[in-house]
Amino acid sequence: MRNEKYLIIILSLLFFISCSKTENTLTLIPDGYIGTIQIWFNQENGIEEKYEGEKRVYEIPENGILKTKFSPQFGYHFPEYYYVSKNGQRTKIQPISDLNKKVLDTIDKNKSYIYHNRSMGKGFEIDSLGIEKTFNDKGIIFEVGNPLN
Repeated sequence: MRNEKYLIIILSLLFFISCSKTENTLTLIPDGYIGTIQIWFNQENGIEEKYEGEKRVYEIPENGILKTKFSPQFGYHFPEYYYVSKNGQRTKIQPISDLNKKVLDTIDKNKSYIYHNRSMGKGFEIDSLGIEKTFNDKGIIFEVGNPLN
């Protein structure tokens, strides 16, 4: 019994050590922006890295496409999203990670959300015609707005 406890403790420690924590992020979006946001990493002519405390800051331009010199990060982190007015006032935007019927029935029709978040890497998607498309993104793509509209 005692050996089992030690084994569980050791396995738990190995699990937590193997999970890589990355830098938390602040994504600042122009006030009222609705549409697709793209953040592309390791861009030679990209925007310089910027931090607020220990958080990465992604300042999204008016066109919704940020090219940054930040390198991509893999692992868990806690992103925050804000609309930013011309005078710098921030309004938090809630992310929706799973757009299921239960969630859709509870969202506010007059509010904007972050949804359809797709992270970088290789993958595939199937369109409405059943055609499979592969992608290898070096960025993050998500939607801002209301998924009911």
